[in-house]
Amino acid sequence: MDKRVSKTRDAIIDAYLELIYEKKDQKITISELAHRANIARKTFYLHYETLEDIMRDAAHRKIDELLHLLEKKRFFSNPFEVDVLFQCLNQLMEPDIEFYRFISRENPYAFFWSEVKRIIIETTVEVYQDKVDFPAQELRLYAEYFVSGVIAVYVAWLRGELTLPLSELARISGEATSHGIRKPEKPKE
Repeated sequence: MDKRVSKTRDAIIDAYLELIYEKKDQKITISELAHRANIARKTFYLHYETLEDIMRDAAHRKIDELLHLLEKKRFFSNPFEVDVLFQCLNQLMEPDIEFYRFISRENPYAFFWSEVKRIIIETTVEVYQDKVDFPAQELRLYAEYFVSGVIAVYVAWLRGELTLPLSELARISGEATSHGIRKPEKPKE
């Protein structure tokens, strides 16, 4: 993608996310968004057709950031070291935690999490298909189960339904993923 196109899209995404957070339940118009992004209204339509397209692009960018963090921590070399996944999710969300809380509470933005889930599942299946000895459908099922659970836990936490610290959420989620409903036994002293 051309650097100018990327810069314009970044400006549009940033302006949209700011407006979502500032305006809460109020409708955002294309004119208002164009003004905030310091572009002409018709420039918006050169890059996006709808406001939802911006949110999908933002979701893809956040996923790219997450994948970069996971690659740096060699997550894809060591199948499902869940602690690494949770650490990277926390690292991704912490700088913009209020924004994530807001979009987790607001129904019009629920598709953000659906898109995040879809991309992570597709990536997981693609990365692990040659690394694990599972039939394709079984791997897809495992990925769906795991990713759906992770997203559900984080959205519940962001909505305030779970009130523990983010680091504790990651630790307990990692244990649940590794051990299921049974808590690991503590070593005997």
